[in-house]
Amino acid sequence: MVGAPVNNALLILFVVTGLVLILFWREAIAAYRQGQRKQVGGQMRGYVRQIADHDEEEVVQATTQQGVEARFEADRNKQKGSLIRDMANRSEWKDGAPSPELAKSLSDEIDEVEVEHMGRRTVPSRVIDEVDRSDRPGEDLSLTDRVIANAAVQDAPVELQELLADEHVAKRKARRDELSDAVESLDDILDD
Repeated sequence: MVGAPVNNALLILFVVTGLVLILFWREAIAAYRQGQRKQVGGQMRGYVRQIADHDEEEVVQATTQQGVEARFEADRNKQKGSLIRDMANRSEWKDGAPSPELAKSLSDEIDEVEVEHMGRRTVPSRVIDEVDRSDRPGEDLSLTDRVIANAAVQDAPVELQELLADEHVAKRKARRDELSDAVESLDDILDD
Protein backbone atom coordinates (compact mmCIF):
# COMPACT_ATOMS: atom_id res chain seq x y z
CA MET A 1 0.00 0.00 0.00
CA VAL A 2 2.87 2.36 0.68
CA GLY A 3 4.13 2.04 -2.91
CA ALA A 4 0.89 3.24 -4.52
CA PRO A 5 0.89 6.81 -3.07
CA VAL A 6 4.58 7.16 -3.87
CA ASN A 7 3.95 6.07 -7.46
CA ASN A 8 1.02 8.48 -7.77
CA ALA A 9 3.11 11.29 -6.34
CA LEU A 10 5.90 10.55 -8.82
CA LEU A 11 3.42 10.45 -11.69
CA ILE A 12 1.98 13.83 -10.67
CA LEU A 13 5.50 15.23 -10.32
CA PHE A 14 6.43 14.04 -13.83
CA VAL A 15 3.24 15.44 -15.35
CA VAL A 16 3.68 18.83 -13.69
CA THR A 17 7.36 18.95 -14.68
CA GLY A 18 6.43 18.10 -18.27
CA LEU A 19 3.81 20.84 -18.38
CA VAL A 20 6.27 23.39 -16.98
CA LEU A 21 8.86 22.39 -19.59
CA ILE A 22 6.32 22.65 -22.40
CA LEU A 23 5.23 26.10 -21.24
CA PHE A 24 8.85 27.21 -20.88
CA TRP A 25 9.70 25.94 -24.37
CA ARG A 26 6.66 27.71 -25.81
CA GLU A 27 7.65 31.01 -24.18
CA ALA A 28 11.26 30.62 -25.31
CA ILE A 29 10.17 30.04 -28.93
CA ALA A 30 7.81 33.04 -28.76
CA ALA A 31 10.59 35.26 -27.38
CA TYR A 32 12.98 34.02 -30.08
CA ARG A 33 10.49 34.74 -32.86
CA GLN A 34 9.76 38.16 -31.40
CA GLY A 35 13.50 38.89 -31.38
CA GLN A 36 13.78 37.75 -34.99
CA ARG A 37 10.96 40.09 -36.02
CA LYS A 38 12.64 43.04 -34.30
CA GLN A 39 15.92 42.51 -36.15
CA VAL A 40 15.70 44.74 -39.18
CA GLY A 41 17.89 43.50 -41.99
CA GLY A 42 19.12 40.57 -39.93
CA GLN A 43 20.18 37.69 -42.17
CA MET A 44 18.92 34.27 -41.08
CA ARG A 45 20.99 31.29 -42.11
CA GLY A 46 20.58 27.56 -42.48
CA TYR A 47 17.73 25.75 -40.80
CA VAL A 48 16.50 28.87 -39.00
CA ARG A 49 15.85 30.56 -42.35
CA GLN A 50 14.11 27.48 -43.73
CA ILE A 51 11.91 27.14 -40.67
CA ALA A 52 11.04 30.82 -40.85
CA ASP A 53 10.20 30.44 -44.55
CA HIS A 54 7.71 27.70 -43.67
CA ASP A 55 6.08 29.56 -40.76
CA GLU A 56 2.50 30.60 -41.22
CA GLU A 57 1.84 34.27 -41.73
CA GLU A 58 -0.49 36.03 -39.36
CA VAL A 59 -4.06 35.31 -40.36
CA VAL A 60 -6.17 38.36 -41.13
CA GLN A 61 -9.84 37.81 -40.46
CA ALA A 62 -12.01 38.28 -43.54
CA THR A 63 -15.26 40.07 -42.78
CA THR A 64 -16.98 39.91 -46.17
CA GLN A 65 -17.82 37.12 -48.57
CA GLN A 66 -15.34 38.52 -51.09
CA GLY A 67 -12.64 38.59 -48.39
CA VAL A 68 -13.31 34.95 -47.50
CA GLU A 69 -13.22 33.89 -51.17
CA ALA A 70 -10.02 35.88 -51.71
CA ARG A 71 -8.45 34.20 -48.68
CA PHE A 72 -9.38 30.73 -49.99
CA GLU A 73 -8.05 31.59 -53.43
CA ALA A 74 -4.79 32.87 -51.93
CA ASP A 75 -4.44 29.66 -49.92
CA ARG A 76 -5.07 27.55 -53.05
CA ASN A 77 -2.43 29.45 -55.02
CA LYS A 78 0.11 29.47 -52.19
CA GLN A 79 3.14 27.28 -52.77
CA LYS A 80 2.97 24.40 -50.32
CA GLY A 81 6.40 23.43 -49.07
CA SER A 82 7.97 20.87 -46.84
CA LEU A 83 11.15 21.50 -44.91
CA ILE A 84 12.22 17.88 -45.24
CA ARG A 85 11.43 17.69 -48.96
CA ASP A 86 13.19 20.99 -49.60
CA MET A 87 16.32 19.70 -47.83
CA ALA A 88 16.18 16.44 -49.80
CA ASN A 89 15.85 18.36 -53.05
CA ARG A 90 19.25 19.97 -52.48
CA SER A 91 20.97 16.73 -53.47
CA GLU A 92 23.06 17.15 -56.56
CA TRP A 93 21.83 13.73 -57.78
CA LYS A 94 18.11 14.28 -57.22
CA ASP A 95 17.40 14.27 -60.96
CA GLY A 96 19.75 11.45 -61.90
CA ALA A 97 22.49 9.16 -60.70
CA PRO A 98 26.08 10.38 -60.54
CA SER A 99 28.39 9.58 -63.43
CA PRO A 100 30.09 6.16 -63.33
CA GLU A 101 33.49 7.81 -62.75
CA LEU A 102 32.19 9.81 -59.79
CA ALA A 103 30.41 6.76 -58.35
CA LYS A 104 33.65 4.76 -58.67
CA SER A 105 35.65 7.49 -56.94
CA LEU A 106 33.07 7.66 -54.14
CA SER A 107 33.15 3.91 -53.64
CA ASP A 108 36.96 3.92 -53.58
CA GLU A 109 36.84 6.26 -50.58
CA ILE A 110 34.84 3.73 -48.52
CA ASP A 111 37.01 1.39 -46.50
CA GLU A 112 36.18 -2.28 -46.74
CA VAL A 113 35.12 -3.76 -43.43
CA GLU A 114 36.24 -7.21 -42.40
CA VAL A 115 34.12 -9.01 -39.85
CA GLU A 116 36.10 -11.59 -37.94
CA HIS A 117 33.29 -13.34 -36.13
CA MET A 118 30.37 -14.02 -38.44
CA GLY A 119 28.68 -16.39 -36.03
CA ARG A 120 27.92 -20.04 -36.56
CA ARG A 121 26.45 -21.15 -39.86
CA THR A 122 23.75 -23.75 -40.16
CA VAL A 123 24.93 -26.80 -42.03
CA PRO A 124 22.21 -27.34 -44.66
CA SER A 125 23.05 -31.00 -45.29
CA ARG A 126 22.61 -31.94 -41.64
CA VAL A 127 19.26 -33.47 -40.73
CA ILE A 128 17.42 -31.30 -38.25
CA ASP A 129 15.15 -33.13 -35.83
CA GLU A 130 11.50 -32.17 -36.00
CA VAL A 131 10.27 -30.33 -32.93
CA ASP A 132 7.14 -31.43 -31.10
CA ARG A 133 5.04 -28.29 -30.92
CA SER A 134 1.95 -29.88 -29.43
CA ASP A 135 2.69 -28.58 -25.92
CA ARG A 136 3.36 -25.01 -27.03
CA PRO A 137 0.71 -22.37 -26.48
CA GLY A 138 -0.79 -21.09 -29.68
CA GLU A 139 -3.33 -22.26 -32.20
CA ASP A 140 -5.06 -25.46 -31.16
CA LEU A 141 -6.11 -26.91 -34.51
CA SER A 142 -8.37 -29.61 -33.10
CA LEU A 143 -10.24 -27.09 -30.94
CA THR A 144 -10.51 -24.67 -33.87
CA ASP A 145 -11.83 -27.45 -36.11
CA ARG A 146 -14.40 -28.43 -33.48
CA VAL A 147 -15.62 -24.82 -32.99
CA ILE A 148 -15.93 -24.21 -36.74
CA ALA A 149 -17.71 -27.54 -37.20
CA ASN A 150 -20.18 -26.81 -34.40
CA ALA A 151 -20.91 -23.39 -35.90
CA ALA A 152 -21.44 -24.95 -39.34
CA VAL A 153 -23.92 -27.61 -38.15
CA GLN A 154 -25.93 -25.56 -35.65
CA ASP A 155 -28.92 -25.42 -38.03
CA ALA A 156 -29.01 -29.24 -38.45
CA PRO A 157 -31.30 -31.44 -36.35
CA VAL A 158 -29.99 -32.01 -32.82
CA GLU A 159 -29.69 -35.79 -33.33
CA LEU A 160 -27.34 -35.30 -36.31
CA GLN A 161 -25.26 -32.35 -35.08
CA GLU A 162 -22.52 -34.37 -33.37
CA LEU A 163 -22.22 -36.79 -36.30
CA LEU A 164 -22.07 -33.94 -38.83
CA ALA A 165 -19.56 -32.04 -36.66
CA ASP A 166 -17.31 -35.12 -36.54
CA GLU A 167 -17.52 -35.39 -40.34
CA HIS A 168 -16.73 -31.69 -40.72
CA VAL A 169 -13.68 -32.04 -38.43
CA ALA A 170 -12.48 -35.08 -40.41
CA LYS A 171 -12.75 -33.14 -43.70
CA ARG A 172 -10.77 -30.19 -42.30
CA LYS A 173 -8.06 -32.54 -41.00
CA ALA A 174 -7.92 -34.35 -44.36
CA ARG A 175 -7.54 -31.02 -46.20
CA ARG A 176 -4.78 -29.93 -43.80
CA ASP A 177 -2.98 -33.27 -44.23
CA GLU A 178 -3.30 -32.99 -48.01
CA LEU A 179 -1.78 -29.52 -47.93
CA SER A 180 1.02 -30.72 -45.66
CA ASP A 181 1.79 -33.59 -48.06
CA ALA A 182 1.88 -31.15 -50.98
CA VAL A 183 4.30 -28.89 -49.13
CA GLU A 184 6.52 -31.87 -48.24
CA SER A 185 6.58 -33.07 -51.86
CA LEU A 186 7.43 -29.54 -52.97
CA ASP A 187 10.28 -29.51 -50.42
CA ASP A 188 11.50 -32.84 -51.81
CA ILE A 189 11.43 -31.45 -55.37
CA LEU A 190 13.32 -28.33 -54.29
CA ASP A 191 15.89 -30.40 -52.39
CA ASP A 192 16.65 -32.49 -55.51
